[in-house]
Amino acid sequence: MKKIKYIALVLAVTGFTACRKQLDEKPYGFLSTENFYKTEADANSALIYAYSILPDLDYYSRNFITLTEAPTEDMEIAAGKSADNVLLDKLSATSTNATLRPGFQLPYVGINRANLVIAYVPAITKISDAAKNEIIGEAYTLRALHYFNLVRLFGAVPMHLEPVDDPSKTNLSKSSMKVIYDQIIADLTQAAGMMDQTRRLGRVNQVGAWGLLSKVYLTLASGKASGSPGYDFVANADEMYAKAKEFSGKVINEQTAYGLDPSLVAIYDVNKKAGPEHLWDASADRTGTNEGLYSKLPKMFMPNLNFRLPNGVFVPGGFNEFLTEAALYNSFDANDKRKTQLIISTISDVNGGNSGTGPTQNLSITDAYTRPFSNKFNDSGWQAGDQTSCNTPILRYSDVLLVYAEASGPTTEGYAAVKAIRIRAGLGDLPPGLTVQQFRDAVLQERSWELCFEGQRLFDLRRTHNIENILVTKYGKTVSGDPYFFPIPQSEVDRNPNL
Repeated sequence: MKKIKYIALVLAVTGFTACRKQLDEKPYGFLSTENFYKTEADANSALIYAYSILPDLDYYSRNFITLTEAPTEDMEIAAGKSADNVLLDKLSATSTNATLRPGFQLPYVGINRANLVIAYVPAITKISDAAKNEIIGEAYTLRALHYFNLVRLFGAVPMHLEPVDDPSKTNLSKSSMKVIYDQIIADLTQAAGMMDQTRRLGRVNQVGAWGLLSKVYLTLASGKASGSPGYDFVANADEMYAKAKEFSGKVINEQTAYGLDPSLVAIYDVNKKAGPEHLWDASADRTGTNEGLYSKLPKMFMPNLNFRLPNGVFVPGGFNEFLTEAALYNSFDANDKRKTQLIISTISDVNGGNSGTGPTQNLSITDAYTRPFSNKFNDSGWQAGDQTSCNTPILRYSDVLLVYAEASGPTTEGYAAVKAIRIRAGLGDLPPGLTVQQFRDAVLQERSWELCFEGQRLFDLRRTHNIENILVTKYGKTVSGDPYFFPIPQSEVDRNPNL
């Protein structure tokens, strides 16, 4: 009975305006908490449910990558694929673009699930204080992540800090970016003080909260320093850079479980999900019963051919929708291992079934359709179907190390942080004597090579006010509309008169 009541509860509150039809009346069972939120098992179930939104195909397992990578020089959408995704690629998305809708809705689903944990777990008595604090801290971190994504994608948005138990609560006005960022910082600061550093697969801990907080502060710092639209509310960029350095420094200096993996390929090995780089991933498993439990994301990058990868894994045909752009591919140094090891340019046994009799094919970046593709999403245990166990990175150690470098500037610490990343890639150090701006520009480029295809590039270009400088002037993209914030989906505006 307990499980049945919980299912009734969570089904009633899985969304906001996205599920407005379900909220025309007060959700049945929502306030019936006498049989739930009573034990530690209940608290853990609610938390797991909050995490389960992350690998949804409309979030980190597909749609989020489309939203954050297609508008950049990392990848383009293949001809003949989703028209709305092509418009994103051309920076021409309007409020009726269907890809924007889940990008807006799914974070709010996650927020509501986190709010349920934050609201009801504190009253549970059959649980230790340490376990309770850990669960609530993780929920605060989840809520902060969702709002961080929303504010970077859409700017000012409504802010829900309580579970939605009444239809009227879905029609909030937009909160300012300042208010949203203040709440993100408050949530992450509180979370970091509640959680431990124990590693739990697919979950976040204190180290992850520090890392995410450092990225929040870096976004505020660079947004202010560069004059990026929307960040005029930040009072002092230098103070924000100092905070970014402080919290990324905690990740580097106040824990021993995380660090740079000496092998680039090992980072993305599905059999090594507990590797040192993984601060936080959206976790998937090929044995799951539906997409969201397993991931099809790898096939979005792979050619629509039967072929064998260099490691011998047979791929029974990709979707060939995410095409690597020449702008990114040609920007790598020829000896950069992030190109030679993490972008596949030669495949074998092409259209030879699984017999090993097909020819080898070299993939050209100038091909209109079949190009070199990312090896970051590749399941070495792939079976015959579409299911893979590929996680989507949310926060990696190298990401935080580059936050530390950018925040530090051209100091001894800053140079050392970038050097560690470049040595692993097979490259030398940055030139000495760079100015602050030259150094930070170099770190931005390093982030492009290190984090490509991982949902970071659009945010980096936006916060540093570089959409025009890099995408338009350098690479010749055409910008139509607001390149710094997507419009809130028209379907949401139609439902909420306060938007």
